[in-house]
Amino acid sequence: MTVGAMAESGWTPATLRRGILGALAVGLAACAEANHLGNPLLLPVHGVATGLENVAYGKRRAAVKAWISEHEVAMRAERFEGPVTAALLAELPQGARAQVQADLKEAAHYGDFAERATVAFMVHQG
Repeated sequence: MTVGAMAESGWTPATLRRGILGALAVGLAACAEANHLGNPLLLPVHGVATGLENVAYGKRRAAVKAWISEHEVAMRAERFEGPVTAALLAELPQGARAQVQADLKEAAHYGDFAERATVAFMVHQG
């Protein structure tokens, strides 16, 4: 079919383009369970949400690391068994406290204690 014949039948290139784009949009909107990414039209929303979650996590992690760095000497002095360590562990679920306490004792053997202790805390945080 030529362009002239298309124009005579009511189909113009612009109409055809809109029809194709409309069909693609409807097809993409229907893709909810077909792949691991979910609905592709929601990817920008998920990207923004993930960015906000990362910012919140980064702030929380920085606060935990600052607290651990500030109280490292006291925790070492009490051999990770006293009230300072208990204050840190109180923010964790009951079932994770013993493991984090063991991780703190293990991290004490390394020069980057604050980083290792922060990772142990953040992994087990509920």
